[in-house]
Amino acid sequence: MNKKRRVYLLVLPRVHLLDLAAPAQIFAHPSLEESIELRYISPRPELQSKQGLHLANLEPLPERLEADDWLLLIGTSQLNKHLHEADYQTAIQWLTFVKQQFGLLAGICSGSLLAAKAGVLDGKRCTTHHDLTASLCQIAPDALVQEDCIFVTDGNIWTSAGITTGLDLCLQLVDNHWGQDRAVQIAREMVIYMRRSGQEAQLSFWLNHRNHTQSRVHKVQDLIMEQPGFDWDVSLLAERVHLSERHLRRLFLQATGFNLQEYLQQARIELGRQLLEQTKLPIDVIAERCGFHSERSLRRVWARWQEGTPSQYRRNLNLIDI
Repeated sequence: MNKKRRVYLLVLPRVHLLDLAAPAQIFAHPSLEESIELRYISPRPELQSKQGLHLANLEPLPERLEADDWLLLIGTSQLNKHLHEADYQTAIQWLTFVKQQFGLLAGICSGSLLAAKAGVLDGKRCTTHHDLTASLCQIAPDALVQEDCIFVTDGNIWTSAGITTGLDLCLQLVDNHWGQDRAVQIAREMVIYMRRSGQEAQLSFWLNHRNHTQSRVHKVQDLIMEQPGFDWDVSLLAERVHLSERHLRRLFLQATGFNLQEYLQQARIELGRQLLEQTKLPIDVIAERCGFHSERSLRRVWARWQEGTPSQYRRNLNLIDI
């Protein structure tokens, strides 16, 4: 029987439960119980999560790690503001001591800042939650911080962005070490719609340009989001929200900074990106589903909002989604 790989989850006060639960749920899957031994470690035996749940029976920080061990640094609430606290200082000093020992280290969300503080990320490509990238750059000025992706790998150093992206990172680790079928099985049982490759943007287009109070503009955005490939025109959208075309155009531009045609183009390109990432549909079929009259029309609009071409985008995905 092969020796189990120890996977240590470093837990600190104010830990975010989802940051902790994502790797715990994946690596404790029954299909991996013969391969992985999960260990929950902390400078203190008991602590409270950000969400109020009390955690107990945490193991002390091990004196040393072995070459096959994995260490996951779990994110906590406003970690950048608590690095001076005793528990955090203890964890950073320990991490500095063992940073040459582990086989793989992963920073989950704000946990990447712990790695940065211990000097683990110097010269490494890395990421963290989009609200903390400035802190990461300040703590580790020699790190190669990637600001708009959901997880990054650089050798044996893995880092993820906000909270749910820990799922994507851990599923990719399962894929790399135990095979794609195992990763797909776990994702299916967890009812995860799609495993992401790591290159997707942290902030979805559908969440952008919504920071306004114009309810009718929100309604137009909702209509477009529900059917970006539909043959929308300004008159139909204006009719749906009971405005004149002229008033809708003016209101939409004031609220979002884009005119309706630009916004609709971006929505269709976003749908195109999703279909390129999630399906093997031919590009001419994708163009039709996105509301373009031809593949040539898709390419022309794509060039306005994205680098390269749709075909190049798909090829790049195939290179990184191992």
